[in-house]
Amino acid sequence: MNCTNCGTEVASKFCPNCGQPSPPKKITLANMYHDFQARIYGFDGMFPRTLRDITLRPGKASRAFIQGNRVQYYGPVGYFFLMITVMLLLMSILDVDVVMFMKNAGKTALQPEARPGTHQAKFTQEAIKFVSDNIKLISFLIVPIYAMTSRYIFFRKAGFNMLEHSVLPFYVQGHVYWISILNVIFYKITGMFFMNWLTIAISIGYFSFAYADFFSYQSKVKALFKGLGVYLLAQLFFMIIVLITVLIAFFLNPDLVEMLKPSNNR
Repeated sequence: MNCTNCGTEVASKFCPNCGQPSPPKKITLANMYHDFQARIYGFDGMFPRTLRDITLRPGKASRAFIQGNRVQYYGPVGYFFLMITVMLLLMSILDVDVVMFMKNAGKTALQPEARPGTHQAKFTQEAIKFVSDNIKLISFLIVPIYAMTSRYIFFRKAGFNMLEHSVLPFYVQGHVYWISILNVIFYKITGMFFMNWLTIAISIGYFSFAYADFFSYQSKVKALFKGLGVYLLAQLFFMIIVLITVLIAFFLNPDLVEMLKPSNNR
């Protein structure tokens, strides 16, 4: 018998080339439900296991991946992009405008909204649109900064290379998007957001906890505060890079400076 998928001759229950069952199962409700579970959860419950362990033991999951376990958990980069995609897909399904969501989420007492119709308001709108259109890239770019800060400043004696240091922040960054997903649902229902400072505090606390769980060659308290240092210093480095990029943009396009002058925003 030949495989119905790739045409390879099959003498067992599964094709040796592509893994297709032979003969293929008839379509039944039971088989459709089983296939649905396999697609959603992965082989042998990969997704719920990844979700559980990254929540409770992010360091354990990261160490397992680094040590060569590629079956038990979703890969860190795949999980990272999966969570961003889920958030964006949910926003599309709930008809939540990404630009307006990010604009309203960023409002704080220290960041008053520019008056509508001014050049400053237009600049802010375009900046938010750029971020929303490139959210995957921007979120991705901060991970190497976390990895470098961890590898060369706070955890130099861990014995991991740069790529290995990036495993944990990929998992953590992806997992933090669950907060954004809950925020999207809350925003759709109520038109409001979770307290921004509470969201930030949870994210920082989880990030620090993940590093304390990941590095076992020193005390957990010391690793916790070093993890906090990784987060804060990496965010500072990222803001400096953004600032330099903006200054270069202003230098290359003087019209941007004119747009933001107070005299042009009254």
